[in-house]
Amino acid sequence: MDCEKSSTVLHWNYRGFTKFPIEHLRGEEDDVTDIYLKENLISRVPNDIGKLRNLESLYLTGNDITELPREISQLRRLKCLDVSGNRLRGIPDEIGELRELKFLILDENELRDLPLRIAELRALRYLSVCDNKLQWLPQRPVYNYFHCEFKFWRNPDLKTIPYSLWYHMFRDQQTRSLNIGCLNITEDHRVSKNRTCRLKIHQECGEYEIDINCPPQHNNIVETGSQLPPSLYELTKRVAYQMISTTIKQYTTYFSIYSDKNSYYLNNNKNYDPLSNLEKTFNNFEIDNNVETFSVSKNEMKPANCTEYLYTKNERRNYYVPKDIIEKCYSFLPYFIKNELSIGPISKCDNAYCKKPIFDYVIYEFCIEKIILIESTADVILNANFCSKSCADFWKLGKQNMISWRLLNQ
Repeated sequence: MDCEKSSTVLHWNYRGFTKFPIEHLRGEEDDVTDIYLKENLISRVPNDIGKLRNLESLYLTGNDITELPREISQLRRLKCLDVSGNRLRGIPDEIGELRELKFLILDENELRDLPLRIAELRALRYLSVCDNKLQWLPQRPVYNYFHCEFKFWRNPDLKTIPYSLWYHMFRDQQTRSLNIGCLNITEDHRVSKNRTCRLKIHQECGEYEIDINCPPQHNNIVETGSQLPPSLYELTKRVAYQMISTTIKQYTTYFSIYSDKNSYYLNNNKNYDPLSNLEKTFNNFEIDNNVETFSVSKNEMKPANCTEYLYTKNERRNYYVPKDIIEKCYSFLPYFIKNELSIGPISKCDNAYCKKPIFDYVIYEFCIEKIILIESTADVILNANFCSKSCADFWKLGKQNMISWRLLNQ
């Protein structure tokens, strides 16, 4: 009779480790399910962390870690990651590949932003990024607004949150905080080197001017009244991303993880892949094969039609993200295009009738709404993003407490 292999839980808290002790496992990496390494002196997580294929919990609280390696994405069974109390300055986009992750604790670090792909974590139930240096939040930091608790308290440089985030998570709902420690409407003229929006706020208690840092991805910020159109490259990315999103929906709708019967539909639907002509466009391109690009060989070119090479049974997933489709079907694209499309747009148009993706061209609008605390309410500034002036004008109809603003450091 076969016996189940027992799991290993490593309690290595307060041991004075200066390095992640993966070498101590000596070939037993597959047995480890939980590692506790709290309050040590570890400064980095090794690139071969992926050897711990069955790891479900990793606790690294109270160390001296400044970054996480991209290879952390190889921990496909990881459910809990606690790296609070370190000196993290960034989180790799590959965090979005931890599809079973339920708890992500990033408190007490030096994070200025969150990766956009964090919204791909559909299993996530708790995300905390309190006591950091956040300057802005993604429009959708969590995939499921209603089943994931999101905390971002005590980030003093955070002056505004996305309108859609407030609308779905904080509108008419009480937060679990007495004082959120950010989003304060007080006069502030600290202008950074980044592009900054200066807001002019009128309230009963006075008039204020507040400076808000813009996300670095927004290279083309359009002020109210400007006629500057988006670039052709921006428009192309928007269309391509919408097509990729359509492909993902078709996989979800017609592709069953339990049977192959839907392959008939995919293989016989000639209009299934709207991006099939892209391959022809890139056939004659010659791209240097370096770290961020690769050369295209006609003999190695994979067919652009996804139906010609569906996922095998071992590769099938319960959901797909843009990177899945791009890697599987559109490897002929240059690296920088694949990378931008895989990471995705920083936001989508806040006009509910539009929802077009926004990469680097944006029209801002700001307004004031309220967050309900345990013992009081607080006024907060909300930022809304739009793909065009017409969408912004439509959204503003009937809105109260709009804020005038101008762009600094152009």
